Amino acid sequence: MDINIDRQYNVSSSKFKMLSSTSGVGAVVTTKWGGFIMPLCINEWAFIKALTESINNPAHSQFTNKQHQEETGAEIVDDERFVKFLQFKKGFLNLKCFAAIPHVGLSGANYIEYKDHPLYKEQELKNRDLHASMFYIPAVDFPKWFISAKSELKRIDKWFELWKYEEFTLNGKKCKHNDGREEYFAPPRDPHAPTFRKFKAQLNDPTIYRPLTPVPLVLICENGHVSDIDWYKYFCARLDGKKVDDENGFDLFGYPCDNHCGGDKDHQLKWIQNRNQSESWGTLKCEHCQKSVSLAGIMNLKPFCRGERPWDPVPGQNWIPTHEQCMKGHERSIMQVAMVTSNSIYYASSQSSLYVPLSWISQGVVTLQGDALECLEEIKNKYSRKLRSNSELTKEDYILSLGDLVKYAEDEGYDIADSEAIAIANEFLGISNEIDVVKTYRLDEFKVFVNNDKTPEPNPKFEFNDIDIDKFEHANMKEKFLKIKQVPMLAITSTQLGFGRVKMPSPKLVNGQVVYNNEQIRPIYSGNINDVKVLPANQIYGEGLFFAFDSQKINQWSQQYGLEKYYRTTLESGSMGEFLVSEMELYGRAKFYLLHTFSHIIMKELEFSCGYPTASLSERLYYSDEMCGVLIYTADGAEGSMGGLVWQGQPKLIENIILSALQRATDCSADPLCWENSDGLNKAACFSCAMVSETSCEQGNMGLDRRALVDPEFGYFKDLI
Repeated sequence: MDINIDRQYNVSSSKFKMLSSTSGVGAVVTTKWGGFIMPLCINEWAFIKALTESINNPAHSQFTNKQHQEETGAEIVDDERFVKFLQFKKGFLNLKCFAAIPHVGLSGANYIEYKDHPLYKEQELKNRDLHASMFYIPAVDFPKWFISAKSELKRIDKWFELWKYEEFTLNGKKCKHNDGREEYFAPPRDPHAPTFRKFKAQLNDPTIYRPLTPVPLVLICENGHVSDIDWYKYFCARLDGKKVDDENGFDLFGYPCDNHCGGDKDHQLKWIQNRNQSESWGTLKCEHCQKSVSLAGIMNLKPFCRGERPWDPVPGQNWIPTHEQCMKGHERSIMQVAMVTSNSIYYASSQSSLYVPLSWISQGVVTLQGDALECLEEIKNKYSRKLRSNSELTKEDYILSLGDLVKYAEDEGYDIADSEAIAIANEFLGISNEIDVVKTYRLDEFKVFVNNDKTPEPNPKFEFNDIDIDKFEHANMKEKFLKIKQVPMLAITSTQLGFGRVKMPSPKLVNGQVVYNNEQIRPIYSGNINDVKVLPANQIYGEGLFFAFDSQKINQWSQQYGLEKYYRTTLESGSMGEFLVSEMELYGRAKFYLLHTFSHIIMKELEFSCGYPTASLSERLYYSDEMCGVLIYTADGAEGSMGGLVWQGQPKLIENIILSALQRATDCSADPLCWENSDGLNKAACFSCAMVSETSCEQGNMGLDRRALVDPEFGYFKDLI
């Protein structure tokens, strides 16, 4: 199948992948034709724009989410609790809803089959025609330097100029490549490499041309920017003998390139590959003057960052990225070279939520109610409007300008108490006594599970019930758990807020509170956070098993055997598991090793007992000073989902699964090396015994030790072996 025109230039991708840890806005996505593309910021997504415009429309001010959906044809994801959390704890003050990423297929000719989509059919009944753009995510070509079949190296805009304006003679007539039409330059094509295949089109030249090959190297910086290497300036700098790998940085993008090729001619570069690519990347050579520079050591290039954002291009010019000043402290940030397929290119910053109706939460995300809550909403909205005319106005200055909040509320028609005024100010300013807002959010979920024997009221998205652990045959077994539950129906909502590069962004513990570092995170939107009304999200449905431990018993066990000292770990600053070490110091090291390892061995045992590959299972950890539990679940889109997992939750079956998992944990094919390991964050754990697919684990397979469960001397479950 050939991609001949831009309407066919579509890349199939799972809607779940678009908000995954490795893909999304600003990611470099591999295409099936061998090139790479980068999804644009959500401001360019048609279904996000349609919902935002409807929300901003004064005539729609009283619309419900369902009415916005009917008006726009975009699907809205229902998770009010999650929306409130992002509003009050993550700074999205004006967020109104989530938009589901459309799920459509591609035809055999690579066209979008959107006219079969239910939302299109629904709008068609109302005599409305949804445009195809409502069903896809826009992207740009990146990297933007391409190599031809004859090794010529040019930027995509230069190749397009050749495609559009260069003439050649065909059957005695002057022609342009496919009439020079941009729609046939898809994917980027080599105007000098015809395939001699034809397609049906009213063109002077109906020949199909071979795609160009993208250069697989880019520049990335710790502040989330990404740039092409300017190969022309790199060539000039190397010819001039400049030290492009200076540890203090090199101004590659500002290099003057005075060394022309014979008079005022520019160099015509070729990328000459070595026959043995293991030696180096090859050579850059000028076709005119025959000068060349080796690409050996290209990975050591260290240019200053120019703050480019290719995912947020200049309006109407997708080949030109916007850029901003990029600093590290008081110095210019330095970039590093990376392969486009490297993991360091992209680390998503995602958030997920277990769907729980707000009415089930005893103390939800927002404690303010009635007039107090409405007053807070009005203050937020007025502050947002003020920012448009005064971008430097801080929240502190604005809240002070309102004076006495009780009197202000009264003037606005609200009746609030003094205590509510303080709560409004704290909520608006983001002042909180919470150690970790994410842990507090999950604590609500944990409490719903442990404080209710079954679902408080029927709900199509969430259903659970107690497993009667009194029916366990082993008396010691039921003493180990606080609760075990079957969860026949659950919904997990996931969204992405931003992304980082070079190293995975990680929160830090500062003065006893968890601080989520946003400085190294590039947002998936463009502009002011207060203008974000809609975020993309996926909501998946599935089933699961919930296990809760008694934190008091776990702490007693840890103290009895002195395990906090045993599990003390010191890592170098900046190491991947640094935050996990800080968390364990806060909430208990032994508790985490016990909980996390138990989760993994149960997932691995379910693979034996009911055929679930561990990659189709996921864990949701509930770990803090107030909770100790795990939800193991599978969801739609996962292999073997929607059947069987809850069935394993019957008392007899789940007891046997736990016992069998513990028995397997006593032995590993890598023992005794695995059992006696004491390095780093993992102790007695490897892929043969306790590690699972990283897509299934919330902590990147860190913080695991079989001995916490089954060690003959101190294992929590040692009396069950």
